Amino acid sequence: MSATSRRAFLGTIGSALILPQVRDLSWTGAKPALAQAAGQAAAGPPAAVLYDLLITGGRVVDPSQQISAVQDVAIAGGKIVRIAPGIAASQARQVYDARGRIVTPGLIDLHTHVYKHGITLNVDPDVVGFQNGVTTVVDCGSTGAGTFLGFRKYVMDSSATRIYALLNISTIGLSVTNEIYLDPRMVDARAAIRVISANRDRILGIKVRVNGKRSDLAHDLEVMKVAREVADATGLPIMMHWSTEPDLLATLRRGDILAHPFNPPSANSANVFGADGTQSDTVLPQILALKERGIWTDGQLATTHHAWTISEKATKLGWYPDVISTDISRTPDGLPASVLVPMTEFLHLGMPLEKVIEGVTATPAKVLNFPEKVGTLAPGATADVAILELQQGSFVYNDGTRQTRTLKQQFVAEATIKGGIFLKGAPPPAGPTATR
Repeated sequence: MSATSRRAFLGTIGSALILPQVRDLSWTGAKPALAQAAGQAAAGPPAAVLYDLLITGGRVVDPSQQISAVQDVAIAGGKIVRIAPGIAASQARQVYDARGRIVTPGLIDLHTHVYKHGITLNVDPDVVGFQNGVTTVVDCGSTGAGTFLGFRKYVMDSSATRIYALLNISTIGLSVTNEIYLDPRMVDARAAIRVISANRDRILGIKVRVNGKRSDLAHDLEVMKVAREVADATGLPIMMHWSTEPDLLATLRRGDILAHPFNPPSANSANVFGADGTQSDTVLPQILALKERGIWTDGQLATTHHAWTISEKATKLGWYPDVISTDISRTPDGLPASVLVPMTEFLHLGMPLEKVIEGVTATPAKVLNFPEKVGTLAPGATADVAILELQQGSFVYNDGTRQTRTLKQQFVAEATIKGGIFLKGAPPPAGPTATR
């Protein structure tokens, strides 16, 4: 990816983009200007202001409501109030002109590792978050029962991007990368249940990082028994690393999640076509059966757990994961990659635009029981909105094996709104000196 497109893709934290298409229609000292901006006679009475923000003219794509059309989105009090074409601009304090852009619910990255400064394998939650249209991320197993509270205090509570977590079944989390294989005493059901019970507002599931190899099967089954005990006691789902072992897959139940379907073939990993380096010509039957069993699949592209040869083969056969996420993906120059990267790549692989958006909005909201109503633009939902450009050009994307593909379009975030407040693409300040 070129340096120019990378900068456009990632943005810079702390530099809110002041977009020319945002018009401040505040009442403060500017009633005539408001009337003129709304296309009314300056001498006429001002219309009642019903909305804090109106996003106009964009293509609204909200799979939760089966909307994919040019609509306006009205926000008031931090909530979505109305979606309809032709809402009068005079009814809003601020208007964002989104013509030529895609307007979606705030994006959800269901699989990240964002324990910044706490573990080695991490990315900055606000770089992969609000700077790229993502309002909610889920950290999957960076911390366990012994380390979660530090993550909550020092990262969750200080980040602009909304962060939830899946608790690692190992008490030490990702302090090391073989956390469930070091010492059986670290796989502690009572400790996990205690921490989850005290943090139900932030912990939404349990993470188990099995290797998925036949040689580890007996060990992994014992760990999954502990995870199932915790899941049953707390009513939360399990996310497990990919395996094709029927006995291990049998421990998963409806609502659980299997992650990383496109791993490069190797003796140490599994993918949709096999494990231990053995690969089938078709997606394995036990993997095809996951959908009927109600088990979700979580798919990463970019540079983590991805080989182009595997994703291309699977998608040509018509197999796609339910959720699109990142894990700890990087751009070709090594910078953190947001969920816009796998979204771009799935679009390249033939996934329809609406299904791509669904994989980062409506579906993640079904997979996990978020305390807030996110992943939708339905009236009454939290006013999280991403305004995206589908940029045309020539863009090089690589996988975890350094194989590249040249793509003709990519997603770029122009503005991010969380709870009705601009985190990126903020309008100019209100008042008589504001640019109009």
